[in-house]
Amino acid sequence: MGTLLLLVVALGSAVLGPAFAAAVGNAYAVTRLAEERNALTGRTWEVRPSRGTDDPGALLDDTLTQLVLPEDQHAPSAQLETARVLAPGALGEVMLMAKPDACAHLDIEGRCPSGPGEVAVLAGDAEEDGHALGDRIDLGEPFGTLTLVGTYAYPSGPAVAAERREALEDFWFEPGRLASVPATVRTGTEVPRRPAPYLVVPEQLAGLPPHLLLVRADSRIEVPADLDAADLPELARRAAQDPAPQQLGVGTAAEVSNNDLDGIVTDVDRERRAALLAVAPAVVSLVLVALALLGRLTSAAGELRVPDLALASLRGADRRRTWLLALSEPLLLVALAVPAGVAAGAGLTWALVRAWLPPGVPVPVPAYAVLACVAVVGCAVAVCVVSTRAVLARTLADQLSGQARPRPAGRPAVLAALVLVALTLALVVAALSRPSGGATDAADLVLPLLVAAVLGLAAAGGARAGAAALARRPSRGVAGFLAVRAVARRAVGTLVVLPLTIAIAVVTFGAGTFDAAAAWRASVAATQAPASTVWSSELPMREAVALTHRLDPDGRWLMATGTWNAQDGTYVVADVPRLPAASLWDPSWTPGHDVDDVVALVTRPSPPALTGSRLRLGLTVPRAAEEVTVEVRLRTSGGDTLNAYVGPFPPGASSATERVPCGDGCTVEGLALAGPAGLPTELVGDYVVGPLEVDGAAASEVLTGGAWHLVGEGIAQAADGLRVAGDGLVVTADGTGKAGLTSGAGGLRPVVAGREAVDRLGRVAAGAATSSVGGPPPSEAVLVADSVPFLGPEGVLIDYAVLTTNRTVYEEEFEVRVLAAADTPGRVSTALAREGLTVERLHAQERERLDGTAYALALRLYLVAALLVLLMAVAGLAVTTAIQLPGRRMDAAALSVVGVRRRSVLLSVAVEQAVVLGAAAVAGLLAGAAAQLIVLGRITLGQVEEASWPRVVARVDPALLSATALLVAVLLGTVALLSAWATVRRARGASLREKAR
Repeated sequence: MGTLLLLVVALGSAVLGPAFAAAVGNAYAVTRLAEERNALTGRTWEVRPSRGTDDPGALLDDTLTQLVLPEDQHAPSAQLETARVLAPGALGEVMLMAKPDACAHLDIEGRCPSGPGEVAVLAGDAEEDGHALGDRIDLGEPFGTLTLVGTYAYPSGPAVAAERREALEDFWFEPGRLASVPATVRTGTEVPRRPAPYLVVPEQLAGLPPHLLLVRADSRIEVPADLDAADLPELARRAAQDPAPQQLGVGTAAEVSNNDLDGIVTDVDRERRAALLAVAPAVVSLVLVALALLGRLTSAAGELRVPDLALASLRGADRRRTWLLALSEPLLLVALAVPAGVAAGAGLTWALVRAWLPPGVPVPVPAYAVLACVAVVGCAVAVCVVSTRAVLARTLADQLSGQARPRPAGRPAVLAALVLVALTLALVVAALSRPSGGATDAADLVLPLLVAAVLGLAAAGGARAGAAALARRPSRGVAGFLAVRAVARRAVGTLVVLPLTIAIAVVTFGAGTFDAAAAWRASVAATQAPASTVWSSELPMREAVALTHRLDPDGRWLMATGTWNAQDGTYVVADVPRLPAASLWDPSWTPGHDVDDVVALVTRPSPPALTGSRLRLGLTVPRAAEEVTVEVRLRTSGGDTLNAYVGPFPPGASSATERVPCGDGCTVEGLALAGPAGLPTELVGDYVVGPLEVDGAAASEVLTGGAWHLVGEGIAQAADGLRVAGDGLVVTADGTGKAGLTSGAGGLRPVVAGREAVDRLGRVAAGAATSSVGGPPPSEAVLVADSVPFLGPEGVLIDYAVLTTNRTVYEEEFEVRVLAAADTPGRVSTALAREGLTVERLHAQERERLDGTAYALALRLYLVAALLVLLMAVAGLAVTTAIQLPGRRMDAAALSVVGVRRRSVLLSVAVEQAVVLGAAAVAGLLAGAAAQLIVLGRITLGQVEEASWPRVVARVDPALLSATALLVAVLLGTVALLSAWATVRRARGASLREKAR
């Protein structure tokens, strides 16, 4: 029964692996197409009306009726919109949009427009323009004046149910169309503000010139649940065809799709192929462990048939008949196992597909599954033949002698062991010297088993050698003596160490592989979505920072970030002090440093703050020097920067007053002693800056407690010394230029650099001074990370305050996002939506998407493999123990007859089993951990699709290894106790009399 079970598991694994990998490929194709952005998989048509219309609703209906869709597209939705027209005042370029049932797919405050002359606008735009419900908004010609009856916001945030979120995305196709874009300056040209669409009823657009009207029709792809991934190339080919414009009755429809089905099909095909490689180690491990245990059980079964074979030899059976007699039972079991194994593999595949994959996914049986089954059957027959030959190779005297005793290993066995060790060492060295990230090869598949085999042989030999050494020493007790003698002299007891070591190693390796892959996916998810909710924003970075501080003044939920492509690389600029509360910093990025350490390393003391409208500053200028002006760089609470020029100051002690817009508070980022209008001048001697007053109140702590430094970049620095004295600063200068000071951030800016960006930063820091306008500051990597938010190993994390203090940065180049923690209140999420922000991604969705990839689904087989291997190990151990029971009972009965107490016999058997099984467990755990460290970085655990994805890091989780060790100890300890109990339970002297008869 044990042999049959192992054969069934081996054959079932040969079916399960390829079939499940193929089903995973189909499931990934379905989920990837269904979850990808509509713009990348769907299609969009723009219909230019050929003439004006008095019935815009009919125009929409006629467009949907007349538009011819490809066969793989879902029913379209359409909206009528106008071209953007520059409106009076600061409204910017406005656009009217009419879409039936639009208000049902938005959060409306007030009411939806119900007739011509009424409009609903984005809540953030209404607030920015100072409009309230009931106001009349003059849009100029040709739109006229409209009455504001409602404000809208796109339903966003984690509170929106998944079903509604999908319906919203299908209805609006691209939610980014509802975003408001502020005015920007690009390449020296001012781009007007583009507010979100103004929602009106279709009748509002009646009578407009046709060149102002546009019907936009969108259709997402229709993904059947039973899609075969092999059909994807044809689908992509149809999508790639250059579509001809359709002549409709209402006008010309031109397709303006921007889908990327070719790229998606390429990704799916790559994942399908790699999914098979991902499951290969698990399947190969299952099959090889089954064959190793099969060899042990076949040998044990041959041992039970030794008396029959000896009798056949005594009765004159020739060699051919003896071989037939010895092989008849194992080959019959192989024949019986073929249909059972195929059926078990197919049934388990079907069950796993239905449990783990979307409903309706087809479960093909690829041709290589048949080849795998044939190979397993061939290997099983070979194992049976080899095991039988080992039994038949014994002499007739050996066969009649009874219990086999350990003997010195023969020359072939020693040579085979040495070859195994040499081959394992060679493969380990090759694996460690080979770059990671390559394709999984045969060495990666067998290396865990070879390591386990070497350690298993070492454990078995070590147990026997240790027991033999102890047997030669005086014993301190009967139980210890019996246990040591049993380990040293009972060959069949230590034979179980090798297969058990391999099985435990595979369990450890399989569980560790699954855990490492899950940890890597968590790292990728935290890189792509570094917060519970990631909001996309069109605001400049300074306004996003000001918004998060206004909505969340205590920094408990929100943090503004911006990705920036600078000259020396890509930066993620973040409001770093809020990083622990708002972000999800994966611990694998900076081992040994948590997120609080990161914050402490990359932040600098905050610039000093002042509040007021009149700034009075004192300055003492050397008698022989020229008059100077003090340039004060301020940042308002709204994030705007400005320079206030105080002075001029003649030689001697004097003071001057300047008005500043700091009624709501400002931070003082920099000071500079310069000539008129901040121009360079000659500075010689000691200049005493201070005291400082704001609105008549003393504020000299801005000078004395501001952590001031001399500016080292971007200016002709005339100062060479700085110190605090009294209620001000003393600047020592001797040169022509400016005496520039900065608060908080001085010298090289501290950053956390991805491991791929460190060298680039070093070159910049060692190079010439960088301009203080626009570009990145010279930085130093105070910490090297495996990944940083959004940008992964190629990015650099820098604090926003550190970057911008006393420095001009072109923030229009930032891609701004707002990170929100999981416990962000609903009112705060609503406020973000009202400002035009939309949810770009959720961390939970990103993790779910990664867990649904072909790799992740295929790697679930490692858990199945671990459970099956554990089952096989326990079953094989139970069968081996059962085979040894008759001999053990005879020994126990003999000991009982000569007066050894039953308790001592029980304890001796338990100790013997504990030593043997403990040696196998320790060797197996070590082999599994070693295989993880050597192989994990080289087998396919996941597809690194982008440069921003962190690498797969080989690691051994101590907690998981401890849990595995505990599970193995409980199982093997239970077997040892049961074996000891079964040995002494029926060990009586009568057994010896029956044996003698």
